[in-house]
Amino acid sequence: MTQSYWQHQEKKTPPVKGETKTYRKNQFNTSEGGSYYGHSMENNAKMAVMLRRIFPSPFKRAQYVGLQQGGALDGSVIVSAPSTFQIACGEAPVQDVAGVWYAENGDINIHAPRGRIRLSAMSIDLIATGTGTPPDGTGYVSINANTEFKVEAGNVTFDSDNNFAVQSEDMSFNTPGKCEFNTGSYKLIEGGDFFTLPGQGNITFDQWAKTMAKVIGSFG
Repeated sequence: MTQSYWQHQEKKTPPVKGETKTYRKNQFNTSEGGSYYGHSMENNAKMAVMLRRIFPSPFKRAQYVGLQQGGALDGSVIVSAPSTFQIACGEAPVQDVAGVWYAENGDINIHAPRGRIRLSAMSIDLIATGTGTPPDGTGYVSINANTEFKVEAGNVTFDSDNNFAVQSEDMSFNTPGKCEFNTGSYKLIEGGDFFTLPGQGNITFDQWAKTMAKVIGSFG
């Protein structure tokens, strides 16, 4: 369902259960643009009201704003802008709010498959208000980067009520100043020693098993 939003609504989406014909329709247009009322598109999606550019148009994608009536997207506002889509607001915000995008139910998808998404502001808050345990629960923030995740800040702070875990094939900590660990219990385990037998010294059997699992996995 999400993919159809990024495709051209009139030409590429599959037929929907709309109206193939409109018996009560009207339109007012010139050779450059027009307004349509009760217009059925080629995929049977009926637009109650639509503003559309006609000719001349150098774009493959149509340029229009439509209020869809009927079909799977009944009640939707469809906007197709082959160039740029711009919103300017905030000259007189109300209670410090200049814009609101509210979804009663469902997800909000922002997709730029061949570009970059930038968020720029004096401050940015990412707030997850749900509850539960991921991946089935809600209330989590998930970030997935294929190549690199880079953070630059004056100060970086991590606060966790339960656990904090970092796992990596290689890890390095480099600081020209002081490195301080303040903890109630601290244990450092150097793995990868084939000659260390379980239960000897400060290495338990469970720690030895985890170490050997990592060693065997590295050869796989």
